[in-house]
This record gives sequence, C-alpha cells and structure tokens, in this order.
Amino acid sequence: MNKKIYSHGKLLVNQDLASHKLMENWIRNKRFLKYEDSQLLLDRVGGGKRNRLYCFSNECVQCEVVMKVSHISQSYKFWRKVDLFIKSYLKDYNYRGYISSVKLQKMGVDTIEPIAYWTYKPSLLHHKSYFLYKKVKSELTVAQLFDEIIMSDIDDKDLLVKTIVNRCIGIVKDIHTANMRHDDPHGNNILTDIRCRDVATLNERKILNARFTLIDNDRCHAARSVVPGIKKFFDLKCLVRLKICNIPQQDLLRQYLGESYTKYWWHVLNFWKLGGFRIHKQINNLLK
Repeated sequence: MNKKIYSHGKLLVNQDLASHKLMENWIRNKRFLKYEDSQLLLDRVGGGKRNRLYCFSNECVQCEVVMKVSHISQSYKFWRKVDLFIKSYLKDYNYRGYISSVKLQKMGVDTIEPIAYWTYKPSLLHHKSYFLYKKVKSELTVAQLFDEIIMSDIDDKDLLVKTIVNRCIGIVKDIHTANMRHDDPHGNNILTDIRCRDVATLNERKILNARFTLIDNDRCHAARSVVPGIKKFFDLKCLVRLKICNIPQQDLLRQYLGESYTKYWWHVLNFWKLGGFRIHKQINNLLK
C-alpha cells in the first residue's frame, strides 16, 4: 500500500459522532488503506458488483465497522465492467448511501448508522469512494429468516410469515413517509437481530419486538414530488424489488395500500415491472 493517494472530492463525517474529529484525522492520514485486506472482506449475498465490504474494529469509534469501497469485480466480462465503470463514475453510490442513511435515521427509520464518507484518487484517471458505517449485529437477513422458518418444525408458520411481511412493508412505508425511496428493499437488504438458535421458539410477539434494519442505502434517493397521487405513483416503483418469500406481489401491493387499493395501482406496479419510462425495456419485456 505504498501508492501515492491524490485527495479528491468530498469528506463527510457524521457530526453526531462524538469522535468525529478523530475520525476525520484517521481519514486524512490515510490510515484506512491498511484495512483494504482480503482477510477482512465481509461475505454477503449477491455482493461484488460495485463495491467491496471490509469489516474491522476502528479505534476512533471503539466498535466494529464496515467500510464499503467502490470496486468493480474482475470476474465480469469486459463490456459489463465498462458499463459498471460508467455508472459508478456518473453516480457515486457510496455518497448516496451516506446521505440517505443520515436522512433515514433522522426520520426514525431503523437503518445502518453512518460514520463517514470520502473519496480518493489512487491514480490520476481513477477514483475510489468509501462509506464507513457501524456494523449491524445480525445472523440472518429476512430472506434467510424465511428459509429457517420454512425448514423448521414450527406449527404456526403462516402467522409468523405474515408478521414478518407486515414488518417489511412497514419499513417501506416508513421510507416513503420520510419522502425517500429505496429501489432495492428485498429480503437480503433487511437484517434482523433474531438468531438462528431462536427460530425454533419464535412467535408473533418476538417478531414484533425484534429489530429489522435496512441496509444498502446506495439505491436510496429523495422523492421529488410530494403531491399525493403523483408521489404514490413513483413510490410503487420500490415494490418491484419487494419480493418476500413466495407471496404474490399483488398480495403485497394490497397489504401496502390497504383500503386505497384498486386495479389501477396494480397496473401501475406492472408498468414499473416492465421497465417504467425506459421504452426500450418495455419493448424487450413485451417481446419475451
């Protein structure tokens, strides 16, 4: 790690952090570079497209942290790497993740606790961005929790699944109430503090009291329109990726909308599923 690092872009440290000055010095002195070590890589489901995750203990905040570093996997084919490089260059997803996490936390949404965001140039033609946040103590994602419940000998599985679905839909509603949108709120992007060994004795009350934490906020952004009808139209785009267990999406939509559900909103969701305003995707999906 003897590369010369060129300072570039923004440096943001959470002002609510008691040790934010120490953290700022930790970043400016480039002490984070020694933690870009393959032995510290954090495994996760479906990871590796635009970033790497490193997990370690940080002396400034005295806790385990996760450092998300912009990175394009070398396993991808050439044109896929070019596509991801252009997207990452035009949109700094780590910056979006930091800003969105701050806003969601202030609005009371249970999400990751952001610590800092910064960018550096390892070379004149390439920049890397970093997002540091406190590690969420969790053994299971919501998707994994569903699998554990289905494979268990619990009697009332339907009630437990319904309760978990209510919690997940409640998170999406909270995001929308905060005038934000999350384009990827699937079961692997919601962590729970329910442990594997506790699944056998799981009940409705324990699920209601459990913590469900939203992660991967780099796909989150502010809602531009606050006009109710227009806002709901665009909010429903988030539900395209809200795939929970084997529950039909129309049932999820009914649960999300409650008494305001009509066939019109089902057509709106299908519009987003087909590609929304991206006409070429609409055509491709209709031709399949």
